[in-house]
Amino acid sequence: MVKTIFKSVTKSIGRSIKNDPEVQRLRHKYPRFFNFIKKRLTPNEKYGLYLTVGILFTLFFIYLFFGIVQDYIGQDILIRTDLRIINLVSHFRTPFLNKFMLFITYLAKAEIITVAVIFSLIILFLLRKWSYFNNLLVFVLGGELFVWIIKNIVSRPRPPLAEALVSETSYSFPSGHSFVAIAFYGLITFFLFETCKKKYKKTLILIFGLILVILIGFSRIFLGAHWPSDVLASYTSGLAWLSIIITTAQIKRKFHPKLIHSPHLKHKTVAKIALSLIIIFSIFTYLFYKTHPLKPINTTQTTKTIIQLKEVNTKLFEKLPKISETITGAPAEPINIITIASKDTLTKAFIDSGWYLLDPINTKNTFKLINSIIKKKSYPKTPGLPVFWDTRANDLGFGKPTSENLASSRHHIHFWETDFITPEGQTIWVGTAHFDQQIKKKFNIILPIHSTELIVDKEREEIKNTLEKNNFLKSFEKIDITGLSYGVKKSGNNFLTDGQAYILYLKN
Repeated sequence: MVKTIFKSVTKSIGRSIKNDPEVQRLRHKYPRFFNFIKKRLTPNEKYGLYLTVGILFTLFFIYLFFGIVQDYIGQDILIRTDLRIINLVSHFRTPFLNKFMLFITYLAKAEIITVAVIFSLIILFLLRKWSYFNNLLVFVLGGELFVWIIKNIVSRPRPPLAEALVSETSYSFPSGHSFVAIAFYGLITFFLFETCKKKYKKTLILIFGLILVILIGFSRIFLGAHWPSDVLASYTSGLAWLSIIITTAQIKRKFHPKLIHSPHLKHKTVAKIALSLIIIFSIFTYLFYKTHPLKPINTTQTTKTIIQLKEVNTKLFEKLPKISETITGAPAEPINIITIASKDTLTKAFIDSGWYLLDPINTKNTFKLINSIIKKKSYPKTPGLPVFWDTRANDLGFGKPTSENLASSRHHIHFWETDFITPEGQTIWVGTAHFDQQIKKKFNIILPIHSTELIVDKEREEIKNTLEKNNFLKSFEKIDITGLSYGVKKSGNNFLTDGQAYILYLKN
């Protein structure tokens, strides 16, 4: 039905343009140009509609690819987001997900792909599918050459080893695994899609192929092997390359049809051989995965810098930002709470003062949050959206629900652990505190973003007074961080602050 409506609308628009008086005048004035355009849009022309659509798709993806390259050179917003995304994704790591993502990433590893390509070529040779045979060979080999050339031209370093779960030695841009995911699995998906006759099978093949390609790209980010922009660059360049191959194949098939040759062997024999090769490939992949387990990279622990208490005001922010950030690096709220305490002391002080240690950000807790919003269930430990500081998502979060005991309204503070400690070994934490008024609703859609109180200093004072009242404060002092400032966060929330912060020295 949708296809019929689309065709009808397209024809109506075409007729309207064709019969327009101004178009008619230009058509008589420039007959060659209009004849050229007509041929380019005619499906039955050899270099008509198929080539035009193919060129447009190819140019579109090439444009996106060079846009990413330009962003890398200019260190634009996409590149500034890279490290924050990797830091955020690392919060979702679990032993099970780590192993699963390692298995997914191995599906595009050189050893696995080499065996898969050889077996695929054998099957295509037996079926005498010469067009598919040549396309696969050219696409994979040409793609690998392209990736190698771009990697060595751009020479982008890999993400920080502290965040990586796999070790890679080559350059980072673009992602070879992500490109191969499109070059091999994308092309195989296209082959199967063309071969199948039933619509539901075509749909399932497309969905499965798309999910696999996306998962392989995401696994590279999850494991810390690639920057997100590396994966995007591979997708755009891979889709441009795939568009060229498919366009060429479609034109050849339509305008240069060859005699259909019978397979070298009977169909049943070819099917048995293909099944045997698939089984062998599956066993090989499993054994490769089992004999190449995940071995997190051993990294040197960050050395803590000792800082005297009287120097906290002057030295803490010499090289560290005074303002929290969004995931794109845009400024958010100024730091307004600094605590001197161990993690256990900090946690105990807030919990015993009626606050909740918020759940970490992961898949399970995200679903719990959505469920609590929809069903209006109590979930006082809801993690909320992460806030970044110095490119890192917050290490700890504390929340204190209002009397309604809902996730939509609460006192809220994010904490980040710094690399500074006192001579006594106490950790220095920085935080941003504000009051979450309600969950935003726009276009009748509930968004997981809170609207916050304008004057964030009220929450700062509330926290200091609460800890003091519950006898957790040894001492405190007030320092100026940014001065009076008014801002608008990317979430759309306004904030007003005097730019000051408390340094809270907690009792052990």
